[in-house]
Amino acid sequence: MTGTPKAAGKSSITHINLDLVLDNIMVGPRATYLDLGCGAGNYTLALARRLGAGSLVYALDLWEEGLVALSEAAREEGLGNVEPKVADLSRPLDLATGSVDAAFMATVLHDLPEAARPGLMEELSRVLVPGGIFALIEFKKFAHGPGPSSPDNRIGPKDADRLTAPHGFIRDVEVDLGEFTYLVRFIRE
Repeated sequence: MTGTPKAAGKSSITHINLDLVLDNIMVGPRATYLDLGCGAGNYTLALARRLGAGSLVYALDLWEEGLVALSEAAREEGLGNVEPKVADLSRPLDLATGSVDAAFMATVLHDLPEAARPGLMEELSRVLVPGGIFALIEFKKFAHGPGPSSPDNRIGPKDADRLTAPHGFIRDVEVDLGEFTYLVRFIRE
């Protein structure tokens, strides 16, 4: 992938119950987190605020302008626990094996080319510690509301199961986040 990501600058954060999302992402106050496709970092900042010192949130995105905005916002708020990185999610991640306790991806996976998705899941399995969590937030398979206009271009919970299972993920919980979105949390074996 090259250039500006498809939905650069958009965020689903206004369509979700943020407390419910953070409750399903957090594994501890002194853990390492990974926000895949962070954009301008709305979710990253919310998580970093809740965690505070002693934690680390890697924020990966291809959109450099969004990462600059995230860096500035984190600096202005005094959040030293945010580390933005330019990353193409269709390529290997520049993170050490077993270096992340929890990862999440908020309404981004549907924009990643289908052919790149298994590779990303394999990379995610590599960087997560055994027993680590992966929380996927996606749009429900509707033909209306925010997100892809066709239900065929959306990723439902069963689609997520089929994508993650071959890479050592077991579904833990599914959470309804409101009218348009859901969260599925997986545990890495």
